[in-house]
Amino acid sequence: MDYDNYGDGGFNADAQYTDYNNSQRQQTRSSLSPVTIKEINEATQPVPDGEFVIHNVSLNMVSFIGVIRKVESSSSAITITVEDGTGSMDVKRWIDEKIATPAEEAEKFSALENKYVYITGALKEFNSKKSIQHATIREIVDHNEVAYHMLYAISNHLEAQGILSKGGVQKKEENGLFVQDNDNGSNGASDVTKRIEKVIDDNTGSMQEGVPISWISDTLGVPIDVVREKCQHLSEQGKIYQGYDEGSFLSV
Repeated sequence: MDYDNYGDGGFNADAQYTDYNNSQRQQTRSSLSPVTIKEINEATQPVPDGEFVIHNVSLNMVSFIGVIRKVESSSSAITITVEDGTGSMDVKRWIDEKIATPAEEAEKFSALENKYVYITGALKEFNSKKSIQHATIREIVDHNEVAYHMLYAISNHLEAQGILSKGGVQKKEENGLFVQDNDNGSNGASDVTKRIEKVIDDNTGSMQEGVPISWISDTLGVPIDVVREKCQHLSEQGKIYQGYDEGSFLSV
């Protein structure tokens, strides 16, 4: 992975002090933070051109995982829309025609549509819109990596809050890194969600491409629209994730 040199150039009367500050700044900005897209979208920049911050976590170099939903190309760049169940964002890659043509880059990433990818890069903002600079994008082959990343992001978030319990259980917060669970209705609705989650958990090992929503519906005798809605809620909470298509899910 190539990192830009963020250190400032030049000399001054206090060169030793400046070099120390620059090295500290570069070390901070080279630190890779595992995040969700929701965290990226909600991060703020207290100081202009300074670090982005979300829930006590400094975000400079970030890593996240998501599904490519759309690829658009122009003569100079490829714009890739990625979503991870907590939100979506555009990732722009400028084209170096010495390496590949716009058509070749567009074809490369179009082949990854609806597939999980791992992305790293520098978080920046221009005209009130966040972007990832110097992005590296690779396809995820082992879907365990999706679960590992989400768990890593949760751990990083909780450690920053100082609320990571011995069992590693997150306390419920108003401003979490995942979309909040709105399933606060009757016990019956909650039980349906738990039954759906259990079916997915029990069958993830044998259905590695994903447990189909239609199969869950038939197994539990629950309308398919209800199963789809509950699966979406569970996905937004980071408890399950999408399989190889939109109609199936796997347990974290």
